[in-house]
Amino acid sequence: MTDRLEVSFEHELQQNSAMRKSFFESLPYFMGQPYEVSVVEAGVIADNVPLPLQEQVSAAIREAYRRVVTDHERVTERSLHSYEGTFPVQAGIYEFLQRQGWIKSTGMGKVTYSGKLAEVFINLDALILRLCEKHGARQEVFPVALESKSLQRARYFDTFAQHAFFVAPLKTTLEALAAARDGSVIEPGNDNQHLQTPDWVLSPTVCHHCFESLKDDALDSVRKVTALNQCARYEVHGTRSMERLRLYWMREFIHFNTDAEAIASSLDDILDDTIKILTRWGISHEVVTASDPFFSDSGTAKRMFQNTFALKRELKLPLSEGSIACASFNNHQESLTKSFAITSLASDANLNSCCVGWGYDRLLLCLFSQLGGDPDQWPATVRQDLKI
Repeated sequence: MTDRLEVSFEHELQQNSAMRKSFFESLPYFMGQPYEVSVVEAGVIADNVPLPLQEQVSAAIREAYRRVVTDHERVTERSLHSYEGTFPVQAGIYEFLQRQGWIKSTGMGKVTYSGKLAEVFINLDALILRLCEKHGARQEVFPVALESKSLQRARYFDTFAQHAFFVAPLKTTLEALAAARDGSVIEPGNDNQHLQTPDWVLSPTVCHHCFESLKDDALDSVRKVTALNQCARYEVHGTRSMERLRLYWMREFIHFNTDAEAIASSLDDILDDTIKILTRWGISHEVVTASDPFFSDSGTAKRMFQNTFALKRELKLPLSEGSIACASFNNHQESLTKSFAITSLASDANLNSCCVGWGYDRLLLCLFSQLGGDPDQWPATVRQDLKI
């Protein structure tokens, strides 16, 4: 017999979007499995929880809440810039795009684009590419997966293990081939008996490819790189429209330099140019300080450091319900270059690095939500810049 479990908290998570996000993502790992969960006002509703397990699951939910509150309690998101645009935010745009046949879901958190949506996607990337090239980046092309040990070297699993999509080939046995042919290899409860060790991981970001390709190397000059890749992150639940996908598109700008001030200026300049584009188009937006979500107790210090010195900033655009981050501007300082032993031939100084990432799926959804469903009717400045 199953039933609904309701757990109430002292404070509302709705007031802190970063806290709510961390809590929602961590819940399945504390609960032991992905029950059907919703976070409402000051609590959680979990459906289909067996009655004998409800006390245990309730305790797990409260522990997840305690951890995330502890991690976030000294960190406050600060608004650095905001702009109220020309257009009201429209609801139901994703459904409109579906009705037009321009977007199709082909699995949980996996979509395809066509028609006008695909055209805007391609032209938006061309615009962002020109922006990256203006700032001195050369274009590179990366594969879809990274070595697992590269993400371990970057300490990705310390903070984002829950999002990793591991890739494992079949074992070199006849039994494994038979399991693939009859489909039993993908049946629940298989426990990987026919799969090898997952030496690869689908790339969660573009910049990790850049660090992997330069590992244990010395650069003879300043390096600026840009690339477009489809990235992956495992979402246990909560995938919806184009806001939260398991497979999503990003273009990134990555900069290596011995001059820490040049790194900071590079981020500021690209952020300013991105803001100018959105302002020219009349698109409402906001820039806020941000920090990465952590499930471990060790995350608080790093989160506070990032927030205090604005090492991570996010560009957020409104939707009909709330807002969502569509780009991030990240100053790594020396953290990743040290992890990957990337040094400078020109001097003894340590290398600093930074990256900017534009999330195209979210950005497209937000643009259509403000500008309307028909790109042919968008303002002339937008159509001119996007060449549509």
